[in-house]
Amino acid sequence: MQWDHAEGDWVETGVQLVIRKPDLDPALLSEAMQVPPTSLNIPDADTRRAGLPQEGVWALAVHKRLPGGVNEQFQQLLEQIEPHSSGIDYLTAQGYEVSISVTGFVGNGSTFSMTSDVVSRLAALNVPLVVSPSTSDR
Repeated sequence: MQWDHAEGDWVETGVQLVIRKPDLDPALLSEAMQVPPTSLNIPDADTRRAGLPQEGVWALAVHKRLPGGVNEQFQQLLEQIEPHSSGIDYLTAQGYEVSISVTGFVGNGSTFSMTSDVVSRLAALNVPLVVSPSTSDR
């Protein structure tokens, strides 16, 4: 009996721009980004009194299943945020933590690839890239 194993792509992937700050100002983010977030978390007085995490988070995510996988998700995100790169720079200068993340489920040998164009465009934004695979020991 012969057993063949093929390496696969990441699955259930998502790519997002994440902006964090304890005293996140939604009005400033709206002005700087000019793109509505897919999620927004602003700590309120109750969470601060309870000692819960006080970080505000603004995120713009692409979770669609696209034929081009992670690379196409990055392209779609970049189309939305590149016109606002000066806003990203401004937010960084104001003390906001800005990053781009890719998440997904992986198995042994799982991969994703990005074209050189996408890598260049990501580098031009000067924003950290965070790669967060989810694994299973099944």
